[in-house]
Amino acid sequence: MSDKTPIISIRNVTKRFKGAPSAAVDDVSLDIMPGEFFVLLGPSGCGKTTLLRMIAGFEIPTSGQILIDGQDMADVPPNKRPVNMVFQSYAVFPHMSVADNVAYGLKVSGVPKDEIRTRVEEGLELVQLGGYGKRMPDQLSGGQRQRVALARA
Repeated sequence: MSDKTPIISIRNVTKRFKGAPSAAVDDVSLDIMPGEFFVLLGPSGCGKTTLLRMIAGFEIPTSGQILIDGQDMADVPPNKRPVNMVFQSYAVFPHMSVADNVAYGLKVSGVPKDEIRTRVEEGLELVQLGGYGKRMPDQLSGGQRQRVALARA
């Protein structure tokens, strides 16, 4: 992939929910380049989350095309897409330590223990929670819990 190839390309994507008077997402086209910091801004109900859910594979576009690394995602299920999504109402497992929360998906995926340990430490450092691994979620602020969910993703 060259630096001029979008990592995500949205082409004329529309999403209409059954019974809704208007489209949730209406003919959106955009490209996100590798390394680009990209933000979706808009009022409540304008389709930001719906667009993100379509990129992640949790919603199917009514029309249009979503490409990731040049590959059409039409028939690719969410668990096979090279993206992660942190939901607006993020959830951490309250009975697990911060480190165990971050490690959860890696364990389920069968990643070796040594690699899990390293990736958990790196993830926590990345979200500025190094040294918080043994804490429980109820010992964290809301923003810290959100960063735990981000590190897990």
